[in-house]
Amino acid sequence: MGYSNKTALIKWIAVITMTIDHIGYYLFPSFLFLRVIGRIAFPCFLYTTVKGVRETRDFRKYLLRLILTGVISMPITAQAGNAFNILFTLALFALSIKDCRLIVPAVFLVRFTEYGLYGFLMGWTIYLLSEKHFWAGVTLFLLVNALQFPSLQVFAALALIPMLAPVTIVVRPLPKWAGYAYYPIHQAVLMLLARLM
Repeated sequence: MGYSNKTALIKWIAVITMTIDHIGYYLFPSFLFLRVIGRIAFPCFLYTTVKGVRETRDFRKYLLRLILTGVISMPITAQAGNAFNILFTLALFALSIKDCRLIVPAVFLVRFTEYGLYGFLMGWTIYLLSEKHFWAGVTLFLLVNALQFPSLQVFAALALIPMLAPVTIVVRPLPKWAGYAYYPIHQAVLMLLARLM
């Protein structure tokens, strides 16, 4: 699967902001600005999922990577209260945009995953703005996140900036398996550091 230059950049933004978010969560919980920056990560991962489903040559393998990484990560993310972590949310979202007949069962199952129905609906707004009806998608994206007020999650709306901004630099894509492996590994390292502090 060959990501476009823009998708590669957004994937990097997702990984970097996720790392900042988790540094705030595990090591510096009083530094709320780290968590605010981290709100950008999940919408960016949803964006790369939309593009991944569209561009992958083998959807089954793509889906398997999401689910397998989610399962491997469960012992780690369960300690943070998210046993059915973000990878399961992304997998259900991917299934729903691949086959609209799976939307209803996905809506039911996503209630048990990280970000839940909110994350699933946000994914569909990103699908709309990037693939179907731009202004409808942007409007719904902003609305879905505005409804999170006063939660910090409202700052997820900031992810609209990299999603809409033109990309004029060449970005090297994150290696496929490195991106998946990084998710559980960096959290395990941060958990260890938190215990040592």
